[in-house]
Amino acid sequence: MGDESVPYLLDQGTTKTYQIPIGHLDYKFIEKCTDVKHLEKILRVLRSGEEGCYPDLTLFCEKRIEHLDPGSRALRKDRPAATASDFTAEEWETINGELMKAYLSISRGLLLCNIIVFVIFINLRFDVEKECSKIDEGAEENNSKSRFFNRPRLPLIEKKIDTTGMTKKEKIFIATREKEKGNEAFASGDYVEAVTYYTRSISVLPTAAAYNNKAQAEIKLQDWDSALQDCEKVLDMEPGNVKALMRRATVNNQLKNYETAIEDLNKVLCIEPENALAKKNLLETEKKLIGLKPVSKTESKGKRILIEEIEDSEGSEERGENAEECGRSSGDKGNVMSFPV
Repeated sequence: MGDESVPYLLDQGTTKTYQIPIGHLDYKFIEKCTDVKHLEKILRVLRSGEEGCYPDLTLFCEKRIEHLDPGSRALRKDRPAATASDFTAEEWETINGELMKAYLSISRGLLLCNIIVFVIFINLRFDVEKECSKIDEGAEENNSKSRFFNRPRLPLIEKKIDTTGMTKKEKIFIATREKEKGNEAFASGDYVEAVTYYTRSISVLPTAAAYNNKAQAEIKLQDWDSALQDCEKVLDMEPGNVKALMRRATVNNQLKNYETAIEDLNKVLCIEPENALAKKNLLETEKKLIGLKPVSKTESKGKRILIEEIEDSEGSEERGENAEECGRSSGDKGNVMSFPV
């Protein structure tokens, strides 16, 4: 069956695309039709193959459109991108030369822009350094104050949470949440904000952990009095809290209350005899306390007599016993004072 016989078998209906009557897909109709737009639609239908494959009829339709409108868009065909093989050697050399000229022009432009930017940067830096050198300490202080007052203010965080109407579970949840916020702020080094969140947690539900963490943040801020008060509150709740004892010892050490600090460190070692940090701090604090206490003449003389007795112990059994008793006595005193000689 040829191309010419098929359209005549389709005596009714329309195409799916453009709703063209099937009878228009015919040599006679195409030959007589002068409507280029309609013929372009017919050509698209024939090319799509939705009504069958009719190469001869398609070619006939193309020629009819070309006769009526040689510049019709329907006659345009996609061409692959040109390559070097599509040009002669002379044409390709010309194209390559033009491309190189464009590349060099762009490169020079970019180089010039970079030079200009560099010169501007150097000049600006020189001007800034020159201006900075003219600023004295008073002007610098004023500028810092101006920057402080003009910077955007963050909303203040209330230190107390209203717990009216809250259930016990709600209080526990909110207190824990605020304490965790404080932990996050502490970990990031924002100790002021950490103290604020720990305070909010305590306002909802006072716990030893919140007071303990607040004391640690206050130690970082060197707020010794507040840290001492919070350590006291922890120890009121939990007298054997090792962290609170250690932190109170740290605060008392800073306040030069060495004897009180030594008492707390000894308590820690009673609870945790192998606590290396407590041992280290105890030794350092005892050395500081010894440095504050002047050595009396009696003590120094006693030591010299003891040395003499030890040196002479080989000569007399009786004097050796006296030296041993003196050593035990001084040893007992050393244990009471808990100071290394």
